[in-house]
Amino acid sequence: MSREKLRQIFIEEANEIIEKMDVDIVNYEEEASNKELLNEIFRGVHTLKGSANAFNFSRLGEFVHHFEDILDFFRNAEAIPNSEHVDLFLESVSVIKETLGCDVEERAELPLMYEVCLQKIQALLVNLKEPKIVLESGVNDVTLEFDNEHFCASPVPEESSFFAQLHENEALFKVVLTLDSDIYLRGFDHFLFFKNLLHVSRILASFWKTPTFLESEEFDVEHNCLQNVTLYVATTQGKEDIEDVFAFLEEEEFHVEAIALPRSDSKERESVKVDEPLIAESSSAKEESKSIKSSVVSKNFLKIDAQKLDELFDSIGELVIAQNCLGENAKIKAVQDAEVSKTIENLSKITRLIQNRVMGLRMVPIRDTFEKMKRVVRDSSKKVNKPIHLSLEGEETEIDKTMVEALSDPLVHIIRNAIDHGIESSPEERKKAGKSEEGNVTLRAYHRGGSIIIEVRDDGRGINKAKVYQKALERGIVEKDELLSDAQIYGLIMQPGFSTADTISDISGRGVGLDVVRTAIEGVRGKVDISSQEGIGTTFSIVLPLTLAIIDGMLVRSNEKIFIIPTLSITESFRPLEQNVHIAGGKEEFVQLRSELLPIVRLSRVLELDESSLMPWECTLVCIENGKGKFALLVDELVGRQQVVIKTLGSFLSKTEGVSGGAVMGNGEIALILNVEELY
Repeated sequence: MSREKLRQIFIEEANEIIEKMDVDIVNYEEEASNKELLNEIFRGVHTLKGSANAFNFSRLGEFVHHFEDILDFFRNAEAIPNSEHVDLFLESVSVIKETLGCDVEERAELPLMYEVCLQKIQALLVNLKEPKIVLESGVNDVTLEFDNEHFCASPVPEESSFFAQLHENEALFKVVLTLDSDIYLRGFDHFLFFKNLLHVSRILASFWKTPTFLESEEFDVEHNCLQNVTLYVATTQGKEDIEDVFAFLEEEEFHVEAIALPRSDSKERESVKVDEPLIAESSSAKEESKSIKSSVVSKNFLKIDAQKLDELFDSIGELVIAQNCLGENAKIKAVQDAEVSKTIENLSKITRLIQNRVMGLRMVPIRDTFEKMKRVVRDSSKKVNKPIHLSLEGEETEIDKTMVEALSDPLVHIIRNAIDHGIESSPEERKKAGKSEEGNVTLRAYHRGGSIIIEVRDDGRGINKAKVYQKALERGIVEKDELLSDAQIYGLIMQPGFSTADTISDISGRGVGLDVVRTAIEGVRGKVDISSQEGIGTTFSIVLPLTLAIIDGMLVRSNEKIFIIPTLSITESFRPLEQNVHIAGGKEEFVQLRSELLPIVRLSRVLELDESSLMPWECTLVCIENGKGKFALLVDELVGRQQVVIKTLGSFLSKTEGVSGGAVMGNGEIALILNVEELY
């Protein structure tokens, strides 16, 4: 693999590590006693440091090295980071993200907060460490830290002497380090490897080859002079686990060797217990077993270029169209043969199966997007000085990856708006309103009909309709005598440049945000609904389609034209009895469906086709559920159910009310896909 390809892989993985660190640090603040989570953050930083230095991202490597130091201190200390420390951690992650961008683009300038943040980290380390730890140094520190009574510069003794120190099921390994003189500049040091080695083994002894000039003027603190170190370790793990500790070193800089039990000792052990296996054999078996297990696990995940996945998805779409054409072919229909019919039916099932599985490849849980919002809430809460609690619901809801990427920015804008405008200005104001001092923001995802709903709900003061309406009048957005519904008034706040904020803050008030939200959501065929109660709170509901490419649709005929209704929006279809149809005012039609009275919507009337003179009991009614409730859509007849590939209608027809797209039918004609949210 070329170095450029490896560099690209590093950049992708670095971005993943940084995003995960952001989320993990916020989660760690909520569960500060969770050392395992802190260790997870540390491992991510350590991996990032090693990779950065390997690809000559020196500025990133230097900053991450110091950040690793502060994390390492808290890993090994009883002290728990406070809120200010977590602020510094998050600030560091932001600097790391910006520094990575500078190094990738090879820009000479550093991020604005690089030096400031670095100085904060170094100052915090000095303040946290006890004076004796700062002043003391040398060999004694190593022996204390690693509980090693045999730190020696003398020749290595007989290896057989270490077998007496082995515990049950442990094997003996020899680790030889021949580190280059530049390891400090690459972000490594001996003791860091020792610490990581303790995660998988016990260090029995270490032997160092010290140079003769160690105390002379030739000594250079920036270069490694302790280049040859030999360690003996005991472990129940395999050789690969030990080698993983040195994964970022060059191959010639380390060597791991399993030490077999001498034959004489072996016979002696066998005389004590005949059925006890040799330690070396046990270790070998464990290593082989672990190797097999790891190879199985590694095959569970495979990184694929998103473009290749999109191409596969497009091909599946064409396959669906071809299968539909085959099923609609008049010559094939004319063949009265059971085998042909069975083959076509099996082809249809296989096509549907392939399509569902490929669609599943693009579906990802929304959890990661929701978790990122914790940082947004934390930062916004501190900027406006309001205590905020974020609740997450439905994180496992799966959504098309394309829509996940489009969701992030709109959610950030909505959450910031909720915290700045929605939640009351002070805990005292909330207490007077009979609420808890802490403001609550809830992020929820769930399925409804053929859509996915993302809700952002706050328990704040709600939207002041009068103030919004007055502001709209001042800006000339609405006429003075124009009557608007509540939903229409709430929708005004998403007009470009619209803001009711009296003062401009760091996070809102400039009239930028909610119009961006609407534009972004409409870009993925979604919409934003707003509901609010003054004094109770506000809910922003983002309604998104399940997928952007293929839907399961019900084909209906109206005025000799074929239309497609997403099947997930349909509850049932029926032909009503004459006595169950009611007409109000000579125009409005209703149908009695069991205990419900549903309005009848004529599709021909909504789409302004030649209106049919047929009565409802002479047609078919399709019961549809949308965000406003249920209604009965009147069509001439049902044609059938079919999977169709969604095609855009172009900019000219994209705003057509009641229509969300088109699809190529089996006979080559185009059928319009109905948008049930706009039909009634």
